[in-house]
Amino acid sequence: MRGGLALYKPRGISSFDVIRRLRPILLTKTKLGHAGTLDPAAEGLILILVGEASRVQHLLKDLDKEYEAVVRLGVRTDTLDAEGKTLEEVEVPPLDEQTIRNALDRLKGERMQRPPRYSAVKIKGRRPYEMARAGEEFELPERRVSIYEIALLSWQNPLLEIRTRVSSGTYIRSLAREIGDELGLPASLAALCRTRIGGFELKDALPLDNITIEGIKKAMIPIEKLLSHLPQAEVSEENASRLLQGKPLSQGVNPKLLDAPSSVVFSTDHRQAFLCEPRDGKLWSRRLIYNNGESVG
Repeated sequence: MRGGLALYKPRGISSFDVIRRLRPILLTKTKLGHAGTLDPAAEGLILILVGEASRVQHLLKDLDKEYEAVVRLGVRTDTLDAEGKTLEEVEVPPLDEQTIRNALDRLKGERMQRPPRYSAVKIKGRRPYEMARAGEEFELPERRVSIYEIALLSWQNPLLEIRTRVSSGTYIRSLAREIGDELGLPASLAALCRTRIGGFELKDALPLDNITIEGIKKAMIPIEKLLSHLPQAEVSEENASRLLQGKPLSQGVNPKLLDAPSSVVFSTDHRQAFLCEPRDGKLWSRRLIYNNGESVG
């Protein structure tokens, strides 16, 4: 069994808890991965990768993501969400919706963002949240992110609800802080729901409650659809054999595969799938995605 599962993760459990719930249902040796974690305090879409699909995990973690979030103005916590210790609390003055929309507009685009101190990014091999809990002083490096869309859904002092589409690696907790900064107020994240990963939507997600092997098989997303954001093509069995042997393809290669940094190539019978890349005008296999469990060579 291989492919992806679009699942709904409720609040109160981690992304790895979702995987732990699946293990007794699937074969114990089935490889499982995910296309981006979701904080225990958050809910929403999580994309689980089953079997050989876990080999292309890195290609799915880079997909854009969409969230609906509730930001609480007037309160700043050490974790930048409702789970943390309150560090600052002020009264929020009356704000009109246009003032808030103007602040949100200023946050659109590509820019640098500093992750929360309590986050899973690593500093010299260590997790910042472990260092923060130990009381250590440190500075997290900024990272480049993109805020493609950000819209105000509702405003009822002190809570504002937004919908935003962002690049991979963007922290919505940090975005909540930045919204507060634009309005001259402390702010933190009150609630978060991930509604989309790439082309996969929360409305199509399978609930975790009473999940069965039959439900999993029915909901499994094939690798072709999982990687639909990449150029794809089929090649003859002879050319598939060349890729299996580590040889490049130079004749009859679809030009779109030579113009893209990564592409997916299937044998005509779809018994083999390769992650490919162009080099020197030829198409090379960068990674074998699957070979139906058969030995190579």
